[in-house]
Amino acid sequence: MPHTISAIIPTYNRPDSLDDCLQSILKQTRLPDELIIVDDGDLGGFPLKDQFESAGVKCVYEQKNIPGVTESRNRAAEIATFEVLVFLEDDVVLFDDYIEQLVNTFDTCNDDTVVGVGGIIENDWFRYPKDLFEYLPFLLFGLTGLREGKVKRSGFATDYGKTPWPIKKTRSVDFLLGGVSAFKRSVFSEFQFSNRYRSASGYGQGEDKEFSYRVSRKYRLLVNPSARLYHYCAPKSNFNWVIKGRAFVLSRYYFFRDQVRRTPFDWLFFWFALFGYSLYRIGIALVSFKKKEWRRVQGIATGLLDICRGRSLDSL
Repeated sequence: MPHTISAIIPTYNRPDSLDDCLQSILKQTRLPDELIIVDDGDLGGFPLKDQFESAGVKCVYEQKNIPGVTESRNRAAEIATFEVLVFLEDDVVLFDDYIEQLVNTFDTCNDDTVVGVGGIIENDWFRYPKDLFEYLPFLLFGLTGLREGKVKRSGFATDYGKTPWPIKKTRSVDFLLGGVSAFKRSVFSEFQFSNRYRSASGYGQGEDKEFSYRVSRKYRLLVNPSARLYHYCAPKSNFNWVIKGRAFVLSRYYFFRDQVRRTPFDWLFFWFALFGYSLYRIGIALVSFKKKEWRRVQGIATGLLDICRGRSLDSL
């Protein structure tokens, strides 16, 4: 029997991007049985509700007081009523068969240990020669690897679309991205997205990777490269690069310490990778002359000091 589907979209004051996302869902070759919008802003209701209900889609709208995509995903998982939860972001546009490709992977898989399936971001791919200047030093310092979707011993990961060798066929991976993934609802009886990876200022850093990596230690995750979407990153106003740099360092530290480290010797891999990342960002700041890059370096330095002092991500 085909799995039933709840699609989930956390959103915050991006009505135009959300409208594009919803329009692409209406064009899907396999519509969700339920669409849940969790709103941290002021939409005031479910956009395009009549069109979705006419197509037989159950519409659920919830506005919450505690902001944050982590809380939105956890809340949606609580109220969802169908078997597979397809997580989206409000600034993505789906290929017409995106949901069908994701959920068919569950439908045709005879392995009950497969609980998560991810897709690929079409407009996030390796570009020559620009990305080569980042990839080579990252490879040297253990910040990335050769196989996408794998977590390194350093605690850093080989992200999708960041190597010259993209995934060509469905295979097992260590992590999935939050807005390009689907999980069986039963997973959420054991696991939740952690608030540990979001600073008090609201910057989330890798909570989706941490969640899916924890899941992958017990169950299997797959990526289906035929499930594709576009991600049009909506611009952020008043972006604080100091906080961003600090949150990046601390989130990688927590992830390595709590999820990846197996022996005391592993700390060498982590600190070597973080040293390489710091050198890279300083180099970018030196050649670009951009204020935001120097502020990011300031945030990285602050994060390193916080690790030494034992301060937490939430303290900012």
